[in-house]
Amino acid sequence: MNTWVDIKVYPNKLDPSVMEMCKCELGLTLHDWLTTNVPAYFESDEPLFTVIVNSKILVPENWKTYQFSQNDDVSIIVEPKDPATIAYAVIAIIAVGYAVYTANQIPDNYNSTTPDGSSIYNVNAQGNKPKLMGIIPEGAGRHLIYPDYLTMPRREYIDNEQWLYLMLCVGVGDYEILPEEIFIADTPVSRYTGDVDYQIFRPSENVTSHEAYRNVFTSSEVGSTSGSTGIELKGAVTSSGGNNSTYFYTFINDTLVVYVAEYEPEIGPIRYKTVPPFDVGEILTITGSIEGQNDGYYELLAKSSNGSQVNKVDSQFQDDPTWTEFVTEYDSSAAVDAEERGGDGQFNGPFFACPDGELTDKLWLDFYLPKGLGELDDDGNFLSRSVTVRIEYRAEGAQNWTALPDQVFSNSTNDQLGKTIPFTLPLLMRPEIRVKRVTAASDDTRIYDDVFWTALKAELQSATSYDGLTTIAVKIRGTNALAGSAENKFKVIGTRILPVYENGVWSSPRPTRDIAPFFAHVIRSSGHSDSKIGLQALEALHPIWHNRNDEFNAVFDSESTMFEVLKRVLAVGFAEPTIDYGQITPVRDQKRRIYRHMYQPDNYVGMLKRSIKLIDDDEPDGIEVEYFDPTTWKSETIMCLLPGDLGLNPEKVRAFGVTNRDKAYQIGMRKRRIRRYRRTRFDFKTEMDALNSRYLDFCALADDIPGYEQSGILVGVSGRSIYVDHIGLEWQSGQSHILALRKPDGTLSGPYNATPGDADNEVRIDADLDFTPVLDGSIEPPLYMFGIKERWCNGVLIRDIKPSSTEQVSVTAELDDDRVYLDDDSLAV
Repeated sequence: MNTWVDIKVYPNKLDPSVMEMCKCELGLTLHDWLTTNVPAYFESDEPLFTVIVNSKILVPENWKTYQFSQNDDVSIIVEPKDPATIAYAVIAIIAVGYAVYTANQIPDNYNSTTPDGSSIYNVNAQGNKPKLMGIIPEGAGRHLIYPDYLTMPRREYIDNEQWLYLMLCVGVGDYEILPEEIFIADTPVSRYTGDVDYQIFRPSENVTSHEAYRNVFTSSEVGSTSGSTGIELKGAVTSSGGNNSTYFYTFINDTLVVYVAEYEPEIGPIRYKTVPPFDVGEILTITGSIEGQNDGYYELLAKSSNGSQVNKVDSQFQDDPTWTEFVTEYDSSAAVDAEERGGDGQFNGPFFACPDGELTDKLWLDFYLPKGLGELDDDGNFLSRSVTVRIEYRAEGAQNWTALPDQVFSNSTNDQLGKTIPFTLPLLMRPEIRVKRVTAASDDTRIYDDVFWTALKAELQSATSYDGLTTIAVKIRGTNALAGSAENKFKVIGTRILPVYENGVWSSPRPTRDIAPFFAHVIRSSGHSDSKIGLQALEALHPIWHNRNDEFNAVFDSESTMFEVLKRVLAVGFAEPTIDYGQITPVRDQKRRIYRHMYQPDNYVGMLKRSIKLIDDDEPDGIEVEYFDPTTWKSETIMCLLPGDLGLNPEKVRAFGVTNRDKAYQIGMRKRRIRRYRRTRFDFKTEMDALNSRYLDFCALADDIPGYEQSGILVGVSGRSIYVDHIGLEWQSGQSHILALRKPDGTLSGPYNATPGDADNEVRIDADLDFTPVLDGSIEPPLYMFGIKERWCNGVLIRDIKPSSTEQVSVTAELDDDRVYLDDDSLAV
């Protein structure tokens, strides 16, 4: 008899093909099953899933009472119950009950405020971007950097040329940036002679010597930071007609009919009716009609392209009861003007110049004349024309407006014009700004005087220096669309400047790509003193890395921990960080010949365990290394294979900080050789002896396999004659033999070349001992290890040391193999 009922869990009610099958014991309630199988399940008045039993919904009130029976068809559907929980509609299932568990977990996004900024490693994110609440990038070695905005880009017209200002952060720390390694897109700025002005500021240096330092807010209501669109300033039309006009009129009854004339090359002049360019209610002045028969003042009562009704008024603009209608007049070239309008257009705005909570006393207004400014006469000559613009401001909450000096634009050109007008206010405020055109507008096609208000900018509080950051201020002339590409494609190649620990002291800061200086910098910048750095080991490794051209070139632009960063830094030099007596010390995995400590059955607790990992079919057959190419500054890959590898299932490795193809190959081959040749692991326990060893120490390890090394206790010493506790050591004919001794501190003495002595337990060595053995029983006597030269011990690397009590230590070691290091200096193929 079946004692289980199946429960089908659907993570998405919209996709019934995705389902997890679970089992529940008969007789249990749903509440019992959820409590037992679903982590963190809790009772809720509005659970985030629906339970259906035999095609009917099982309401939550019955979850504790309804017992499952053998033929029940049970489904649990995870679904949103209200708009607040819509995010739980799609749940991935990986284990029993996990869908329900996940649905009950409320995500905490409160602290997830770190934005995605400019990442050199993500092509889609490359570019100059703001990083509010983000990670300030930090460079190591020599690397391409897209600096981030410190202030938003701003544009300004100077002598009718548009300039772009950028204030950018290169990164944390000090950098050497050469002129030829500053780019806009892929072009060095040195190619733009006179078009690009930049200044690099070191950390904490005053930046006010360059105009780009200003923190300027650009109002989004008026224009944008990346275009010339804006608000057209429309003045009232004060005249329509006259001898030079394209307008013609028909006066009939009480109606004014307006025609506009245009010339078509294939047809000739054509006319069509249009609406008069005046507003209803305005007083019009007609002059120049035939013999002045229709001259005078008229009020516009209604307007239409088929005819606009007017009423004659006197000079005081009062009704003229004697007038009944026009004297009929066709195709009149009379002039029609709006009386006493002065040409003023409507104010545009008001708009706040800065955000709420901010104050300013410095404003910039940008104006753009897309068709130029001027007037064509009958002979095609370009005549001068002027346009006046009025600007008014008031503080937030104030009633009265204050006019700034009128701005007069004058020119005689059909080239585009632009001008930025700065203003200084008498005091700090949050100002409202409005702008209008004072000069009358004209519909005459020979007049070019369109004016656009394209930007309203206000200076906010501006930083004068940036502690700990290298910054660059840039001013770019907007020629040939240069400024458009420069706004988010400005990049530099910087080399980090750091002090280097040499000869026991720190040098003066200098540009460096070496591993050791940045390793030390990471620790020091985290708040640790030099006492926390294994400087002795670091100083010993620095020349090794430097002479091999092992470099660390990278940009850190995402969150990480200090120890994770140190792992990345050291990995390019075949090293790892360790903590040794409170110091963070680098340890390099390198070919060694000197054994540090000696372990054998006499100081084991229990038995030595040996495990060998065999090659299986699913194991990667190569290493594919991703590195950063220093020419294209894009990711490249290289395949690293040993003889017999097909590379069909390679392990993918990212060589972070590597910008050299040969170095990427060496790293990949080292990993491939480790996987191939380091497959033997030893596990053993000692009393306190193993606490002498450190991570990656190269040690001599003995086991009890017959035919290999022999070990025991030293019982006597006479000059170079060593007496051991083993009678009848196994000497092999034609072989060279080795004897190694263990000093009181656990380090290895020797190994010595050994020959047989006169006594059965006597071994003669080829050099004097480098310590004095103590054999009076006051301390543990020296131990020895004996065998032929090729296999007198197992050369191992210590991988893990774990004290399990005050009297016992567990050790894991890995059998070393010289073949691991054979490609450490190879060139890429």
